[in-house]
Amino acid sequence: MNPFAFSSATMLLWGLAAVAPILIHLWNRRRYRETDWAAMKFLLAAMKKNRRRIQVEQLLLLLVRCAILLFFAIAMADISCTGGSGINGFGGPGSATHTVLVIDQSYSMDYGEDGQTRLDQAKDLARRIVNEAGEGDGFTLMTMGRTAKGIISEPAFDPNDVLRELDQIEIDPGVAVLDLSLAEIEGTLRMATRDFPRLRRAQVCILTDYGDVTWKEAASQTNEQLLAKIEELAIVRTFDVGQPQTTNSAIIDATQLTPYLTPDESARFRVELSCDNASQLPSQVVQMFVDGRLVSQKVVPFVDNQIVSVEMNTVFSLPGTHAVEFRLENDLLDTDNRRYLAVEVKPQLRILCLADDVPSLKFLKLALDPSGAIQSPIKVETMRASAMMDVDLLAYDAVYLSNVARIAPDEAAVLRAFVERGGGLVMFLGDRVHAASYNAALARGNDASAPIIDIKLDGPTPRGEYFLDPRQYESPLLEPFRGQQAGGLLTTPIWNYFKVTTGENSAAQTALWFGSGDPAIVTSRYQTLSTDKENAVATRLGGNVLVFCLPASTDSVDRSLDPPAAWTVFPTWPSFPPLVQESLSLAVASQFDRRNRELGDVFEGVIEGDPGANLIELILPDDQTSRIEAVARDDRLFWAFAGTDQIGIYRSKILSNEATAKVEFAVNADTRESDLSRVPMDNVPPSLQPGDRGLDPTTSGQVASVPSSIELFRYALVLVMGLMFFESFLAYRFGAAAR
Repeated sequence: MNPFAFSSATMLLWGLAAVAPILIHLWNRRRYRETDWAAMKFLLAAMKKNRRRIQVEQLLLLLVRCAILLFFAIAMADISCTGGSGINGFGGPGSATHTVLVIDQSYSMDYGEDGQTRLDQAKDLARRIVNEAGEGDGFTLMTMGRTAKGIISEPAFDPNDVLRELDQIEIDPGVAVLDLSLAEIEGTLRMATRDFPRLRRAQVCILTDYGDVTWKEAASQTNEQLLAKIEELAIVRTFDVGQPQTTNSAIIDATQLTPYLTPDESARFRVELSCDNASQLPSQVVQMFVDGRLVSQKVVPFVDNQIVSVEMNTVFSLPGTHAVEFRLENDLLDTDNRRYLAVEVKPQLRILCLADDVPSLKFLKLALDPSGAIQSPIKVETMRASAMMDVDLLAYDAVYLSNVARIAPDEAAVLRAFVERGGGLVMFLGDRVHAASYNAALARGNDASAPIIDIKLDGPTPRGEYFLDPRQYESPLLEPFRGQQAGGLLTTPIWNYFKVTTGENSAAQTALWFGSGDPAIVTSRYQTLSTDKENAVATRLGGNVLVFCLPASTDSVDRSLDPPAAWTVFPTWPSFPPLVQESLSLAVASQFDRRNRELGDVFEGVIEGDPGANLIELILPDDQTSRIEAVARDDRLFWAFAGTDQIGIYRSKILSNEATAKVEFAVNADTRESDLSRVPMDNVPPSLQPGDRGLDPTTSGQVASVPSSIELFRYALVLVMGLMFFESFLAYRFGAAAR
């Protein structure tokens, strides 16, 4: 049974107390004995003359006192009546309205004209909705951003509390997800219907700019189903705070073009920019800052709704991690006028080459570091594959395996830990490779990880005449050969290669083919499969893995022939060094994007140099700090941070000494929100379109009200107060007359 209905019915039963004065009157009439005595005759004679007047006075007092009790019971029962529908709330509450305020906080709402952003306008409208609500109405407040977040999850009945929370809403530098918001709205309405039966009426007020990025899927099947469920519970109103014409310039992307950075070497960056109204903003100056110091600037001419690319260069004199920032002049949307990069400048790039036969690595070592100088930016170390367990792979940027026969399970675990933490792995397959060993150790991951190589090794091909097929030169690995057909790639002599196959759902991509259609080079990005949000380490991308289906030496031979013949002369051909250099660039590229994250991503860092320091202080872009405890793994201290909700540079500082803050990683906004295009209203369901369901034009901008109700308890209380004053007045008046 509804407890509110029970209590209301109980209050109405107390209305029977209104007959109490009548019963008392009747009872008292029978409690005396009639006795005649001489003096009473004169008194009775006088009373007969005023009998009718006294009876009327006493009856009036009796009725007033009964009415006081009756209307007090009605007031306590809290009866409401909705206009045109009879008594709707008899036996229970039902007069108040539940309003769900939904504020779009995606960063396109930061666009502002005349000193007021779209978010400011949305807040003003929301304040009016709250201020014009009736007494007893309840409010829930939620934001529509990367996640649907309930600011006030349960109905609040104090308007001041709602207004305070409303003032605290800020821009979320991400893209609003409509389906998540609709699902949260439905859940909120159902919760209020179940737990707050007093709120019999409900309305949903969505305040948004109708950006195409968020609203283009409004008419999808999922969203229409959610909307239908919402409309069963509430009236839906939308408020449009966008502008039909905008002018906004934005930095869409910034990329490090130099594969790896070393001191005193030129570092190249590409910056991509756009403007949606070049006639109003034909050009802008883009500036480049390194560690807060201006190092370069260029004038960028804009073309309407087209991406313009510019290259900017600098030289880093010191090794370490550095903060790089690209800036545009402020415009009407400042969020997308900044782009941040965290780059790492290394004294030398350390490469480890492993093979069963170390002398066979001479071609690979020469291709990786043609100079061989001591001061070369690349340091190549070679050793036998059997020593893999004796070295710390995490000290290297990339590991090359050349014609290694077998991979033991413990070796596979070491390689997995290496690529899981961003290391690049490159494998060359030759005549020594045992396919079954590779398939068992590398192609199969456990429940929390993907395969290191998401392919199946089949074995060497029969002797024949084969050639390489770049197809459309689409892979970045083939960039040196694009437009250079005489570069030796197409003429590489091949008589045997290692055949591999990729499954239908494989994450591996083929970068180069053989003329037979088989893959010649396969690339993939290691990633874990766990969806456990509590495990920060198990929810991120790892390093890049490349597989060459050709050997890196001329020692691989076809022993079915007498005498044995070489598989290929690829390691001596002009195409070999460029492909190896490009493989190195791709192998270490994952280290760059691991330091450059998106909102909500997890970053994992490592404490270097002080094994006793297990606590660090992370300095956020707004200079707030967060302390993180490191965890020991693989003879190192690792820490993870998932609170990447701000754009900018994140720095760390070890608390155990006087170390200075170190740049760790950068977080940037999702630039899809820089496109301020409005969704065509034909793509929006009618109930989600702005119109007269929002502001009522007949009431000078006031919010259109939901169906009105008559709250009888209020009138009953007023009558009780009036009757009490009236009863006191009558009692005094009649008593004075009697005297």
